[in-house]
Amino acid sequence: MQASLPAAPKRRKPTQSRARATAQAIEQAFVQLLVEKGYAQVTIRQVLALAGVGAGSFYEYFASKEALAAVCIRLRVRAIAEALQAAVLASATASLPERVDALLAAQLQAPLAEPEQWAALFHLERQVSKPQAFRELYREFVLLWERGLGAGGDWPAGAALGDAAFAAHAIAYSLVSQTLMARTERPDAAALRALVRQAVHGYLSVVAPRAYRGCLNF
Repeated sequence: MQASLPAAPKRRKPTQSRARATAQAIEQAFVQLLVEKGYAQVTIRQVLALAGVGAGSFYEYFASKEALAAVCIRLRVRAIAEALQAAVLASATASLPERVDALLAAQLQAPLAEPEQWAALFHLERQVSKPQAFRELYREFVLLWERGLGAGGDWPAGAALGDAAFAAHAIAYSLVSQTLMARTERPDAAALRALVRQAVHGYLSVVAPRAYRGCLNF
C-alpha cells in the first residue's frame, strides 16, 4: 500500500506549523487534482495554483511530482498503520473476534471515509510502486495483524499465526482496494464493511474455531 519512487534530492521536512500547513496545502491540492484528472494529467503548475503557493515553496519540500505522489501515499498509509498499532494495544485483552473487529475498524476507516481519494491513490500506487517496497510495507501490515491475532490466550497452538495474519490482511486489503478501483459508483460503506467483516471472520472461525464458539455475530 505504499509507493516507493526513485531516490530524489533531499528536501527540508516541514516541521514548523506554517511550513507544515504549506506542505499540507500542496499535498491536498495534488490529491484533489489526482481524483479529478488522473495522475498523468496533473502538473505542478496546477498543484501550485490550487494550493495558492509559489514554486519556491513547492521545491523546498518536494523534488518533483513523483516525490509528491510518494509522500501523499506514504503519509496516508502510515496513518493506517498507526491506527492498526493503536488497535492492537487497545484490544489486547479482548476476545479474538473482538480483536479482529478492532483491527478491521482501524484498517477500513480511512478508505471508506474518503473512497474517491483512496480509489485514485490505489490506482496511483500500482503505477509507481516498486515490488520490494510494496512487499516490505505489506509485511509490516501482516506483522500488525499477527500481533493482534496472537495478543490473547485464545489463539490455537496448532494454527499457523503468520499465515492467518497474511490471509486476514489480504482479504481486507483486497476487498476494499479492488472494490474502490473497479466500481465507478460510490460504495455503500456499511455494506462493504459488513462484507469484509464476514469474509475475515468466516476464514478465522475455521482456523480458530474454539475462539469463535458461541460467536454468531459476524
